[in-house]
Amino acid sequence: MSSMSKEGSKVRCPYCESTFNSKEELSKHIDRMHIGPGVLEGDTRKL
Repeated sequence: MSSMSKEGSKVRCPYCESTFNSKEELSKHIDRMHIGPGVLEGDTRKL
């Protein structure tokens, strides 16, 4: 069984073990901590 008491109530970051209450919060976390702003919105910079 999962360690979360409410199944499906949280979303987990695919890059780390952080969990969030909504996909919106997860998206903001990924922008800040893992990717940087603009990438999920179609940033055209060459990495």
